[in-house]
Amino acid sequence: MVGRGLHHVTIISADAARTYNFYARILGLRLVKQTVSYDEPGARLLYFGDGSGRPGTLIGSLVWERVASGTIGAGDPIEVAFRIPCGSLAWWSERLFAKAVPHRRAVTAFGERFVSFNDPDGLPIALIETSGLASEPAWITGDIDRQYALRGLKEITLSVRATDGTAKILLRVLGFANIDARDGCTRLVAHDGPGGAISLKQTAGAERGRLGAGTVRQIAFRARDVDDLARVIDKLKFDYEVVGSDLEDRTYLKSVNFRAPCGALFEIATDGPGFEVDEQLDELGGELKLPSFLEARRLELQALLPRLY
Repeated sequence: MVGRGLHHVTIISADAARTYNFYARILGLRLVKQTVSYDEPGARLLYFGDGSGRPGTLIGSLVWERVASGTIGAGDPIEVAFRIPCGSLAWWSERLFAKAVPHRRAVTAFGERFVSFNDPDGLPIALIETSGLASEPAWITGDIDRQYALRGLKEITLSVRATDGTAKILLRVLGFANIDARDGCTRLVAHDGPGGAISLKQTAGAERGRLGAGTVRQIAFRARDVDDLARVIDKLKFDYEVVGSDLEDRTYLKSVNFRAPCGALFEIATDGPGFEVDEQLDELGGELKLPSFLEARRLELQALLPRLY
């Protein structure tokens, strides 16, 4: 089975304009889609990624305006990490200092240099120096040159209890391989491109967290198409008695959700049709896009949603 890797991660934010400023203007990601939650149309859903919004580069922000802060506990994603080119760490440290973002520099359990900090809602973020990125696509902004630009997701770190079966699903269903384990942290890798890894950190005795601002709503893994997605869901059901949700059409992808043994919400999302289905590449993220069943409410929703910038 070909390793799929991460498609995107969806986080909870409490302020749309503040989230846009942080991820687009400070970290330099491209806003590739402005839409709303199809289940909660009063909530913005913003996708940030590389220039075309490729799977593996994406972080989605579900904005529940003024929602209380959440807490991260056992079974939750505890850090979202992006890849940066080797040699760019000092530059990023200086940039974060200039933007008044508290941060620290350290070395991962696997020997990589990184800088870590929190987003405006308190979600732990890391930028990890990663080799071999020179030829990869990069989204260039006015003040972030190619040699420093983020190159997609590096990994999500997920807290797990030693006895749960999350690792088995990642290894036997989602195509990851066990690469290394150090200091209670195991890194699983599907490929060496963006979104290619997930790390499991063993947690003992911690309480469950509470969903809110500064927490991860769900982790999405890649499927090539609907047929591939169906094969994954069938394997989960027949081999592990894990039942997924109904297939959902989210315009830019089709997906099914399920609960991992650790309690985290996982999603299987198709690579296509992608974000250019309703906007040209050079116009991505330029205006609010709604699914057809919400178009009749456009004026209402535009008046309801807080300004983005």
